[in-house]
Order: sequence, then structure tokens, then C-alpha cells
Amino acid sequence: MREITIITPVYNDWAAFILLVEETEKVAKENAFRVNIIAVNDGSVYVPKIRDDLGELLHVVSIRLMHLSRNLGHQRSIAVGLSALNKMHKEADTPIIVMDCDGEDKPSDIPRLLAEHDRHSNSIIFAQRARRSEGFFFTLFYKIFKLFFRILTGSTISFGNFCLIPPGALEKIVYYQEVWNHFAAGIMHSNLKWKTISTNRGLRYAGKSHMNLVSLVLHGLSAISVYTETVYVRLILTSFLVIILDIIGFIILLYVKYLTPLAIPGWATNVAVGLVLIMLQAILFLTILSFAVLGYRSMKMFIPAIDFENYLRKTEIIV
Repeated sequence: MREITIITPVYNDWAAFILLVEETEKVAKENAFRVNIIAVNDGSVYVPKIRDDLGELLHVVSIRLMHLSRNLGHQRSIAVGLSALNKMHKEADTPIIVMDCDGEDKPSDIPRLLAEHDRHSNSIIFAQRARRSEGFFFTLFYKIFKLFFRILTGSTISFGNFCLIPPGALEKIVYYQEVWNHFAAGIMHSNLKWKTISTNRGLRYAGKSHMNLVSLVLHGLSAISVYTETVYVRLILTSFLVIILDIIGFIILLYVKYLTPLAIPGWATNVAVGLVLIMLQAILFLTILSFAVLGYRSMKMFIPAIDFENYLRKTEIIV
């Protein structure tokens, strides 16, 4: 019988997590596979006695809770869970499913991820949502984020954390520092092979989403931060372009004033002063960016596979 491992971050969503386990049990029974579940407790205020609330489990063969020492956010919780799993080596030869516990990532899509994995065994398979059901403002900000992401990085991101990781890719993923800030963008930046399948967003099992406007903005910035060096280079090139255009504009003004009989309007002096100020600001911005790049490249890298133990308090076996 086929075996998979699910890693899901949980932050005070234990009612949703219990429903996720029960739904996963049904899907596993229908499709004849065994499931190991690793829930990363992301610094929850409370943790109930989960086993008392679960029914009979035949296909969910193990459940473990990894308790973090503090709240890190779901992106870093995923990185800790993957790094701990990689160190344990227990399920290193099984496909790994990364998903949220709230029901928006549906267990019923796991068989489709496995089928695509069978066709492309060396690729990470992401579930790309073909239809979104969020409110107007969330959708608007999401589109704005994707636009800025495209402008600043030159790449397009259209999926979240829900994915299947083939066994051979886990050890590589946990050594990329980029997945610490944003899992999906980190995979894109890693140049590992990945593909997408189309899925629909599920309905939340229970409770309310912890995602607010501040969280959304930070989530978007975290994705962009994965491409820090690319963003720096693009901004540096933009600064160079602004400086060159300023110089060209200033030269045109001087040429018209001193080398042609054309009359210069009174506001030309103001334009010249404005061009000089813009050029000075661009030079200052370019200088700051250059030192920022040098400082960033001299920083010690944070490697999840090595540094995750600083945040993992203990592991508890539930089933």
C-alpha cells in the first residue's frame, strides 16, 4: 500500500486540524494509501488533547506534533517541519504533501497530486487554484501583489504552499535559505523542477482566518524578499536609467540655450534645477543600494536544515 507524509502548520486551528485528519482518513481509505501526518504547532496559545477527539484511524497511521518555541508564521513553520523530517529520515522515501490545515487545501486533491507525481516523478507538483473564492479586497490586493512581484522580480507566482515534494527533493529544499521566508517563492528561485495542476479552493473547516491586511502585506514582501538580489539589480539599473535620462535632458537644455537661436522660456531654469535634484537623488539611491547589496552578500546564510533546531522545542507522538 502506498504511503505519504503530510506536513501542515497549525496555529490555534485545532478544530480545523481534527477535521483535516478525519477528511484525510476518508480520502486515504477511498484511494488505498497510508498517511503519516506531521502537524507543526506554530506557538499556539493552547493545544487540546487531540487523540480524544479523533475517531478510529486505520489509514492515518501516525500523527506527530512538532512544538515550536514561538510563533514563526506558517512559511517558517513549514521550513522547520521539512527540516526536522529530513533529519529523521523516517519517511524520506515517501512523497511529502505540504498543505494548510484549515480546509482551503483539500485532501481530495491529494490523489491528483500523486497521479501527476507518477507522470513526473522528479518534479515538485504545486496545486494552482483555478478558481478563487476570497472577497473583493483580498482578490484586489492579491492581483496588485502579483503585479509588483512581476515588476520587481521578473517572475510570476500563481500558487501557494499546497504541493507534493518527491522523496529525492527534500534534502535539497531544506538547504535553500529562501524557503525560510516564503516556501513557494523559494522553490521557484531554487531552479528545482516544478509543475502545477489546476485545483479549486476549498471551504474553511472551522474558525476564522488569521490572515489580515498586515499579514497579507508581510506575506507579499516575504515572497519578494526571496529575490532580494534580483530586486536590487533591477533598482540599480533603474537608477542608472534615471541618471542617464537626466543627463540627456540637461544636455538638451544647454544645447538649445547656447547653440541654437531658439528662445528659452523662463521655466527652463526651474526644469534644469529639477533635473539636477532628481539626478542627485538617483545617485544617492544608487549608492545606498550598492552598499545594501554588499552588506546582504556578506551576511551569514540561514540554512533551515542546520538552524531549525533553534526553534523546535519538542516532538509529541499522538498516534
